[in-house]
Amino acid sequence: MFPNLVGSWRTLPVFGVKTALERHSRNHETTTPLEPTPSDVVYTENKLELRHYQPRPEVQQNVPILLVYAIINRPSILDFQPDRSVVQQFLDQGFDVFLLDWGAPSVLDAHLGLEDFVTRYLANCVDVVTERTEADALHLFGYCTGATLAAIFAALYPQLVRTLGMLAPVLNFDVDGGIFDLWGREESYNPQHLVDTFGNAPGEWLAMEFSLVDPVEYHLARYLSLYEHIADEEFLSRFLRRLQWGFDTVDVAGELYTEFLVDLYRENRLMKGTLSVGGETIDLETLEMPILDIIGMDDQFIPAEASLPFIEAVPSTDTTVIEYPADHVGLSTGEGAHTDLWPRVCEWFAARSEASPNG
Repeated sequence: MFPNLVGSWRTLPVFGVKTALERHSRNHETTTPLEPTPSDVVYTENKLELRHYQPRPEVQQNVPILLVYAIINRPSILDFQPDRSVVQQFLDQGFDVFLLDWGAPSVLDAHLGLEDFVTRYLANCVDVVTERTEADALHLFGYCTGATLAAIFAALYPQLVRTLGMLAPVLNFDVDGGIFDLWGREESYNPQHLVDTFGNAPGEWLAMEFSLVDPVEYHLARYLSLYEHIADEEFLSRFLRRLQWGFDTVDVAGELYTEFLVDLYRENRLMKGTLSVGGETIDLETLEMPILDIIGMDDQFIPAEASLPFIEAVPSTDTTVIEYPADHVGLSTGEGAHTDLWPRVCEWFAARSEASPNG
């Protein structure tokens, strides 16, 4: 992953934009803050927070839903603004919504890997949700690399997962395109070198790397678009929130980063059935619950082939694939997605829940 840039990534011009954005934020407030939906933190462990959103009073689904966010950036992309909020879509349909925010690891967390994130952190959050809601199982819904962790959890503890939902998931790593073209499969790049240097994989390093998927768009075209719409306050507010989310990166725990690059990406162990987590081999044959796979047809980072072979490999007889015309971020924030895609997603989960009037 471009190891020759490790020593100079902090000086790349793209991060001057971050400084400009921070300066703008000190002088101007965006129209709507990121994560506008009120929530309570109901569980913490190390850096993670488990948030609970106030359910709507009219109708309650009997099965709660736990949103498992990705291991990079912040979960604000799932609660972008009131009319473009995945969280509020589920709340409006009567779901009891929880969200797992992994937080930002410190150098003391560099040793944490898949076993810690799946069998301890995620497992403890699932326990909290089921105990608070008195549910036997829940809807588990993972975003991007959070879907990877959710799928591993579902394979280990299928009795706790009513359904497995995944948004732009990364499951099959034997694929070309998107971020996969940036990572070298040869052993000449050892991710441990990055970890040995920084302790964790630096979030700003990862943001720079992802921007190389389409450098013209990320370093020029979108700012030209901003210039064209500079008088449109709604566009400007949305643009700055999206930019703020993109630059608000967090580090990835060193061991987890190494496992993603070696065990998952280079060796594709999840799909091959050779991945071991906590001493247990992850067997896709245990995934018999209903599974939903949401793919962005214009996703510049995660191609469809990163999940379609997974859907074909599981034994579930209730699998649904939705391929929607949006890019990676547009799946969560696009206007069309919130008028078309997310009502369909909520209906999918509702059809696999039991709804009852409240009171």
